Amino acid sequence: MRRGRSLSMTAWILVSACSGGRDETSRSASGGDEAGAESPPPAAAPAQSQSPSRGTVPMNIAAKVAGKTYRSTGLGECAGSGEASIYEVPATLWHAIYEGPDGSEVRRLNLTVWRPKAGGADMVGLSLETGETTHEIATVKGGRMTGSGAPGVQPVGEGGTLTVAGEDDHGDAIELSVECERFDQVVAEGG
Repeated sequence: MRRGRSLSMTAWILVSACSGGRDETSRSASGGDEAGAESPPPAAAPAQSQSPSRGTVPMNIAAKVAGKTYRSTGLGECAGSGEASIYEVPATLWHAIYEGPDGSEVRRLNLTVWRPKAGGADMVGLSLETGETTHEIATVKGGRMTGSGAPGVQPVGEGGTLTVAGEDDHGDAIELSVECERFDQVVAEGG
């Protein structure tokens, strides 16, 4: 069951990253076949790329927050998996991670969209930093919920667009569109 463990670990990493590494979310996110197993300590959460290259996937980000528009273009990480799970719920996931250079309108982005395989509404984890403000939306059932939002996925070839429309943790209206040239396969650390 190494594959199941790797994907559950990946889910833990993604949820932890989207929630800013908060214990209550990361502790519960290691679903799958590991019942009763302890999750890695929160210090292990920053497994997403912090490298100077900031990823290899060309992406365009357009955000509108509280009526103000933000745009950034550059390289980031876009990946997906049809074999993931979140809080023991099998799901397909897509995620986009971006760290803008100095002066970028979008300073940081961490977006994950979960689509439960059994049906039901898509769920989202979003952390978006514009200027000095971080905007969060978390609608993953079983985790810490904040804000509200309806995510969407529009695949195009090897890539596609991830969207979110809703209200952030400050009560500000938010519309976000992230175009990824491609979605790489999610690869767990060490797997």
